Amino acid sequence: MYEIERVYKPKKSYTVYEHKHEGLPDRFKEEELLKIVGDPQNKIVKPTTFTVSKLIKPVIKDNEDYYEVLWKGYREHTLEPRENLLEDFPKMVNQYEKKNKIKFYDSKNKKTNKITRRVYIGKKEDDE
Repeated sequence: MYEIERVYKPKKSYTVYEHKHEGLPDRFKEEELLKIVGDPQNKIVKPTTFTVSKLIKPVIKDNEDYYEVLWKGYREHTLEPRENLLEDFPKMVNQYEKKNKIKFYDSKNKKTNKITRRVYIGKKEDDE
């Protein structure tokens, strides 16, 4: 960052102001000051984006809803929380659940009164 030592007013009305900086012999126009030369102090890093290739199957783990997901460009499947997938890919998740007649629900054990998360996968039309 440079400190402006002096601003020169244009001699003619159609020219622009020039700026003199400490330690530099030349004068600079405003648009030249806005250009970044060299490495900027804080680089903007573009986040890596991942795209779902296929939802494999629903999974219940620790009473939480997950999906086994295959990502584009990768061979390994990962378990992803259903909530995150609904935020990022709501149309894909809803279509998958509708097509496969998937329902997530809570089941209560009558003896222990413990609530367990379950998933129901309905029969497809092809299976009948």
